[in-house]
Amino acid sequence: MIDPHYQSASYALLITLTLPLAGCILLFFSAFRTTPPGRPPARWPGLFATFLMLASLVFSIGSVALIHRGTLMASAGEWIPGFGPSWSLQLDWLSSWLLLLVEIIGLMVHLFSLGYMSEERSQSRYFAGLLFFVAMMKLLVLSGSYLLLFAGWEGVGLASYLLIAYHFERPRAAQAATKAFIVNRIGDGGLLLGIIALAFTCSSTNYADVALAAAHLPHITITLVCTLLVIGAIGKSAQFPLHVWLPDAMEGPTPVSALIHSATMVCAGVYLLARSSFLLNLAPEVGEGVAVLGAITALFAASVALAENDIKRVLAYSTISQLGFMFVALGLRADRAAMFHVVTHAFFKSLLFLGAGAVIHALHGEQNLKHMGGLRRRLPVTFWTMCIASLTLAGLPGLSAFFSKDLILESSLASGHNILTVLGTITSLFTACYSWRLMSLAFFGESRRHHLTPHQPPLTMHAPLIVLAACCILVGWIFVPIHWEAWPLMLSSTAVALLGLWLAWYFYVAHPERRAAIDRRFAPVTGLLRSRWYIDALYEQHVLNGLVLRTANGAALLDRSLINRTIGGLVKLSRRTSRLFNWTDSRILDGIVRFISTFTRFLSWPSRALQTGFVQTYALLFIVGAIAVLGYYLVR
Repeated sequence: MIDPHYQSASYALLITLTLPLAGCILLFFSAFRTTPPGRPPARWPGLFATFLMLASLVFSIGSVALIHRGTLMASAGEWIPGFGPSWSLQLDWLSSWLLLLVEIIGLMVHLFSLGYMSEERSQSRYFAGLLFFVAMMKLLVLSGSYLLLFAGWEGVGLASYLLIAYHFERPRAAQAATKAFIVNRIGDGGLLLGIIALAFTCSSTNYADVALAAAHLPHITITLVCTLLVIGAIGKSAQFPLHVWLPDAMEGPTPVSALIHSATMVCAGVYLLARSSFLLNLAPEVGEGVAVLGAITALFAASVALAENDIKRVLAYSTISQLGFMFVALGLRADRAAMFHVVTHAFFKSLLFLGAGAVIHALHGEQNLKHMGGLRRRLPVTFWTMCIASLTLAGLPGLSAFFSKDLILESSLASGHNILTVLGTITSLFTACYSWRLMSLAFFGESRRHHLTPHQPPLTMHAPLIVLAACCILVGWIFVPIHWEAWPLMLSSTAVALLGLWLAWYFYVAHPERRAAIDRRFAPVTGLLRSRWYIDALYEQHVLNGLVLRTANGAALLDRSLINRTIGGLVKLSRRTSRLFNWTDSRILDGIVRFISTFTRFLSWPSRALQTGFVQTYALLFIVGAIAVLGYYLVR
């Protein structure tokens, strides 16, 4: 007999998955109707999307509550015959965390967008993109197989492209969306190859089937599959060296950054590795590589954030750094610590992004920290909520990230990887510095651009900030008890956080002139950080603009001029092909249609001649026909 709670949870799960997708389809078709000039933009798309998110959250909470920390499986038959995977959804402790996280952050972002995007004329297209992303992210999280996960994986990639390029008329936004799409294809290729390898070696891509079959596979096969899955996670979670797309993705609207590029999509790679922990446990050398890569990424991104002046790019590199912390935990097989940091990071980083959006909205689009200052008294709600988020990011005791980051450092210390512990501690110091540097430049001191007159954000923008600030305080106490046995590490982490906060206050608030002197003395280091370690320049020079292949004597096989000639030739070929297709369409295809029409009209002219529309004519024809039939039988 089917458990009624289990069946109710299955229905709730299907409803919460289909609600945002149905709303996306409706808003997408309504997006073709633009608001006429001179009339205020329609507000109903935002209200409709927010209502759907609220209803979806209710059903998600219901499905999680009904399973009572168990596992829910809902299947609907095979998808691709022979590959074994089915249309299966899986809800367990891992997917429950991410599901509720996507719902809560998504609802806050939708509510914030009601005020932030109130002047945009294409609100249907914007909110349709948000709902499409939420639907695809849920599919990724709730999938019961790697193949269905890949469908959601590509869906969130498409949604990210559409939302980054929301202002497609701006060249930088269009270029950033294209860059994100192309760089992610590298990681997606690795993930796809890994899934294909699992399908052929395990005869299935369902998680449960793969877990059973993987124990009997050769070690070299497991290592190869894990490496391919890690490549996919590196691309989606913006780890070094595939991190370059995330800072440029800040060209999208700020609420998009809060939803996609800080809280949910970039954590998809972390979720993939956590879901694949049974494979990583069979290849410990791959796990160690993941931990080392995460530590390098965390330290590198934190150092760049120290010198960034764009408020959103500071938060972008902060996101890359925190994702590096999560990779360290995953590599050390501390999956629950990694997922706990995913949750805490989602709340404080989405709050920081939404707070930055409130600042940008108040300053009429200004994003440069050097042009801000003195906003503490003019934007009090934004200041205090961002203050809580910044102190959480810094790891101040009592706030949520203090618990989750300490668990990761504790895991690295317990594993015997002292170098990783040292790198994590240095990264924590940098994190505290750049988090309070952002607050100091934006909110303290005097305004450095007197012509900027900030205006207060509406209530729809303040409410999400307050809710997320409360989550930053409470989440750590709800999910993790204080580990008093690790008190030496707790004291050292507290000291590092306070030191970083003090350094930022000293050099950016109390004595900014001393900071200027240090910048001049260490100009090469400052230039290196502001140039982002020249990694973006290397990509542009050697991948986009420079040579890719050279012969032994240095002759270029593939250079910029050859690329330009090739592209020019392709453009000319496409134009000639287009003219050929137009001629074929107008002369041949249309000629055939016209011939058939003319021939049909010629054959039908006798019957058409009889259709006069007069009753007398039809009566006469009837009588003539009756006489003809009667005469025929009489003759016989």
